[in-house]
Amino acid sequence: MNVAFHGPVYVPVDGRQLAEHELAAHHWVVDRLGRHLVRDSPYVVPSDTLSVEQAYALDITWVDQFFGGIVPFPFVGTKLVSHPLVATHASAPQGWRHQHPHRLSGLVVPGWGAFSVTDLHEAAGRLLTDGAVRLKLGEGRGGGQQWVVSDLASLQSLLDGEAALVAGIEAGVVVERELTRQTTLSVGHVILPTLSLSYIGYQREARDSQGTSHYGGSRLCCSRGSLSMLLATLGDPRERLAVEQASAYHDAMLEAFPELVISRANYDVIQGFDARGNWHSGVLEQSWRIGGASPAEIVAAELLSTGNRQHVETAYVECYEADAVAPEEAEIVYRATRAVVDTPALTYVKVQAS
Repeated sequence: MNVAFHGPVYVPVDGRQLAEHELAAHHWVVDRLGRHLVRDSPYVVPSDTLSVEQAYALDITWVDQFFGGIVPFPFVGTKLVSHPLVATHASAPQGWRHQHPHRLSGLVVPGWGAFSVTDLHEAAGRLLTDGAVRLKLGEGRGGGQQWVVSDLASLQSLLDGEAALVAGIEAGVVVERELTRQTTLSVGHVILPTLSLSYIGYQREARDSQGTSHYGGSRLCCSRGSLSMLLATLGDPRERLAVEQASAYHDAMLEAFPELVISRANYDVIQGFDARGNWHSGVLEQSWRIGGASPAEIVAAELLSTGNRQHVETAYVECYEADAVAPEEAEIVYRATRAVVDTPALTYVKVQAS
């Protein structure tokens, strides 16, 4: 990279306003990368996935020069890349490849993508025959901008009263089978200049003072090397299935979009039951950018890069309680200076006891 800096540099990407705790986590990751893992070579940490044009402007030409992903079309970096449209003549963005989502059958939760109100009604109608469905704005983050409907009447009421949903339809909405008694696992792979690691983890739920549920962090079991190397260490059949699905999803994406460059991949895999009692497991969405689990990823990378350690467990935690206190062995990433209902009061990272 012919740029005038050494070590990691943070690059804000236009398009999304970051919350204060997210920005703090991003800068914490950049600082730790510079201290321990990427000291002298130019290295870019974008706040979001990059377009091919943005990567070119930053002189990124290889996977170990940045932390995140490069996508050929905007929708590829969103939830919408995982599901087919209701018809080949349905509304679709530039670059849509109709055959690609069908390759993901069995790897994702049953669902559809929609870019118009008509297609949204059709997609919901197909799934509602077997129970409730979840609507998600394709560009939504962290569990926000999602709604559950049980019939077409409640869908219409939502369209009549929810401005955010209506405004987001043109950019894309995912319509997905709603699951109960679910567990959300995180499967990830990170490539750094000095090493690569893979992990399986479990997400934590947190609630604010109003009782609203939020992403509350992740506990990760990390290993040196590829997802296939991680798979060889796992005995739990449901964890093995999650890693197999995430790995196959990753490969299918690279096959469908050869322009993709991914150095940080995180796949949320949900496992739970539908209204008929059928158990499902599938990739909910991908994240090819710095994310909620990244502080825990970087701490794991530091430990795996020194000595002969092959495995390590780390955790990143977000607390919404105003009086939250970090454990003595933890490192604080963010502490709020004022109370905000839907924002964490404290975030920290720690190494889990062996």
